[in-house]
Amino acid sequence: MTSLTTKRRIAHEKITLKTSAQNLVKEPTTQILLTSTNSIAVYADSSPAPISDPDNRVGWLHKKLATGTDKFNYYYYSEANNPLTLGNLKALSAHVSIDKWDNYSSIPFFVVYTKMTGVGDAGSWYHSKIAYAMDNSGDQDICLGEHIEIWAKTKPFLNSELRQVELKTPIVTGDALDSEEIYTISLQSDSGSLINTQILVSSLGFETDKVDHRVKLIT
Repeated sequence: MTSLTTKRRIAHEKITLKTSAQNLVKEPTTQILLTSTNSIAVYADSSPAPISDPDNRVGWLHKKLATGTDKFNYYYYSEANNPLTLGNLKALSAHVSIDKWDNYSSIPFFVVYTKMTGVGDAGSWYHSKIAYAMDNSGDQDICLGEHIEIWAKTKPFLNSELRQVELKTPIVTGDALDSEEIYTISLQSDSGSLINTQILVSSLGFETDKVDHRVKLIT
């Protein structure tokens, strides 16, 4: 017969194990070298192309060099053997540093695009899209140069050891039904940001019930 002391010890061990699992730091599942051919598919139509950081921080640096619509778009999901739907997607995350603050256009945002169906497509190459952006309530702090984790939908399960900032505002274009299959996922800067906007991105991630995918951006 199990004693009360033993039961308490087992219960304590279960709590400790659960807490420890939640505090694990997630290692990247893959990495992309900026100078590799694979990187071109990630930064794709970004202008200007990302560069290495002059202060030797890990990640890809975007600096807006001229007035206009220059921005970065980092695409980090492509379908493999099974399609991912909007309903499957649980969390989005990225590790970033905001080096210059002008206004809320200084903050990057996530965009999830779904596959065209040929009926009611909202764009020329996608059916629906959902952007996740920071609201302008001022209830979250941005410190210049601080390495933070921005996230959307649900908070990432595993601990990044970075301060977390939620992008609370979804902006929906099209139907955006849970059953829609995802075409790609991206982190983007705002084309309306001011000259000399500077953003470092070191990691991109998404989570489903089965997958926790992290992409480390290296130079």
